[in-house]
Amino acid sequence: MRKTTIAILLLVIIGIGFAVYLLQDEPADVFDNEGRYDASILDDMGVLYSNRSDILAFNGGYSESDNCPWGDVHNGIDFILANNSNVVAVAPGRVEHIKLVDWGPYTWHRYIISVNIRFNATVTIEYGFEPITNSTEDQLQQLAMMNIENGSWVEKGDIIAKFLRVNEWAHIHFGVFDDNVARDPTLYMSTTAFNELLAMVHDFHPTWDISYP
Repeated sequence: MRKTTIAILLLVIIGIGFAVYLLQDEPADVFDNEGRYDASILDDMGVLYSNRSDILAFNGGYSESDNCPWGDVHNGIDFILANNSNVVAVAPGRVEHIKLVDWGPYTWHRYIISVNIRFNATVTIEYGFEPITNSTEDQLQQLAMMNIENGSWVEKGDIIAKFLRVNEWAHIHFGVFDDNVARDPTLYMSTTAFNELLAMVHDFHPTWDISYP
């Protein structure tokens, strides 16, 4: 009888272990957009500014090597915006986080406010607000200029924030990640958005491309 009980317990343990193994093969988290938009593929992304005149300079696009005008690897596109200009959602999605990154009180570029918006199960869009400041007041002001919060949904074209231009080099670092790997944002843009962005770049640098993969 005792051997039978032990055998049954072993079978139960093995069964539980096998069930856990099967569960591990399932996705840890399946993104549900609640039918708000077609999340199958992102191929019509827009630009993050309302007016081209809001862009004051362009100094860095996407690059996978130093063979580019800005001379180093750069996993996104930088937008130097006018103070208080609109920052627009380039695609629909759910806000996963609005996160303050603090590099410490002794750095000249102390704060980054990272806004992550998920489009589907693999693709996220990140807006890095980089005021280039070590002022606590500046980062609090930029946070106060957000129109979104964690968990909220945005539609393409929604104003997600106003931009705080603290100094000359304050900018938004914009990136697209697929399975947590940085990708060339132009791969996800509509033709209209790509042409608009390239025209903006050429306003400042007529021979530059947006990206150098």
